[in-house]
This record gives sequence, C-alpha cells and structure tokens, in this order.
Amino acid sequence: MSRNQLLNTHLSNLRVNLLYSKLSHCTTDWKRFNTIPTFNKIYYICDGEGWIKIGNQEFMPKPGDLLFIPAGTLQSFSVTEGRPYTKYWCHFNSNVAFMPLFRWFGLPHLITVRSSDELQRQFQLLIDNLMKTGGTTSLKIQSALLSVIALFIERAMLECPALSQSDSIDKLMDTIRFIDANLSKEITLEELSQIAHFHPNYLIRVFKRHLGMPPHRYIHERRIKKAEQLLASTEMTVNEVAQTLGFNDVSYFSASFKKTSGVSPSEYRNLLFKYQMSL
Repeated sequence: MSRNQLLNTHLSNLRVNLLYSKLSHCTTDWKRFNTIPTFNKIYYICDGEGWIKIGNQEFMPKPGDLLFIPAGTLQSFSVTEGRPYTKYWCHFNSNVAFMPLFRWFGLPHLITVRSSDELQRQFQLLIDNLMKTGGTTSLKIQSALLSVIALFIERAMLECPALSQSDSIDKLMDTIRFIDANLSKEITLEELSQIAHFHPNYLIRVFKRHLGMPPHRYIHERRIKKAEQLLASTEMTVNEVAQTLGFNDVSYFSASFKKTSGVSPSEYRNLLFKYQMSL
C-alpha cells in the first residue's frame, strides 16, 4: 500500500461539522496560553504578525501561510510587536482523528500557499453559508471545508518523506486497528506479531520506521489520547478513565498523562472547561 493509498484509507469516511468560520482582524487582545481545544482549527494568514505554539513547536506565521491544528493539541498564541493578524479561520469537528495522521506522515502544521484566490473563496463559502438553513447548505459547507482540508494535506504531503511501498503498511494498519480496539486490555508484542505475521524484532522496526516509536510506546500514547477524549467528552472521574484504559495505578496514570500531554488529567479537563466557557 502506497502512502497515498494509506492516506485515502484513513480519510475515506471523513465527515466534518463546521462550528464557526470568520475573517477576523485581530486586536492586541488576541492571546491565549496552554489551551487544549476539542475541535480542529485551520488558519489562513492574510496580513500581520503573530506567534503560535503547537505542542512544542513555535511558529511566526506570515501572510500566505496556512496552519492546521488538530483537536486535542496543546497550543498557545499571541500578538507580537507588529500589526496583529488579519486571517480567515475555521473551527470544526470530524469523525476521523487528524492527530494520528500528522504523526504517521510527519505532516507539518504550517505550509505556505502561493496562490490564495481559491482558498479564500472556499473560506468565504464557509462564512456565507454558516448561518443559512437552505436545503443544500450542509453540502456546500462540507464541500468547501473538505476542499480546504484537501489543499492543506496535499501540499503538506509534498514536504514529507515517502513511505516505502510494501505490504508492511497493510499489516501495520491491521495492528493499529487491533490496538485501538483493545486499549483497555493488556497488549503484548507477541500478540501484535501474530496479527502482523512478523517476527517481533521486525515489527518493532516497522513501527519505528513509520510511526517513529516502538509498539509499546505507541500503545501508551494511544491510551493517553483516548484518555484525553474521555476527559473531554464524558463525566468519568480520573480514576474511572484510568481503569477503563488498563491503568491499575491512578498515580502512574496521572504521571504518564502529564508527561505526554504537558498537564495532569485534572488540569487538562479544567483547561478544556475554561476554554469552552470563553467561546
């Protein structure tokens, strides 16, 4: 399976739900630190200067830059000494998680778009149709937003190294699906090796090559990401979340969560609550 086929498989059932879209002329109050939105963000910078931090990466986007920030990502942003941004932006939910996609392919969060007329037209369609209730409004919004997403991913993929075209990708996807379906259980390297029909040592090399980490680390990170989803979308206690994901020691779970996400589970939930209340 080529990387394009892998990408197509991941996105084949993508559905998006637009929350808001606007052309904004930011003021000097445009700043927020250490927030973790539960929705995806896309910014297209038209003018001005600013600073954005996505995870551990810092950016100073310039006019013509397009940014994609997946849901669940720790982020900060602020004006700088120059003129604040004028930017098109949208917030949206999706039935497909984008964060794994960025990890699998090493996608950059920022790309430069040389010709912006079509991109601005799609953003304007989002803005124009956001509050309408016509029979085809939802189709127009889906079409415009998917076009923006497709443009970003196509350009971003050009900046990524190619994946080797072999059946190891198919088998890797099989093991990933198994992991996601069994996060509450103990998952051994031997089990994954049997599913992939690989020697354990070779499976480790496949994981490192395509995902940048060995299987046990990937399983751990998937559990933490699932924990973020449960903290954001349910009223489960931290202890219940830990037990659901196979962590028998809630202290170890909290320490692991903080090491991966940058904040404790309770702090993560509080940050989400404060962010949602500020919208």
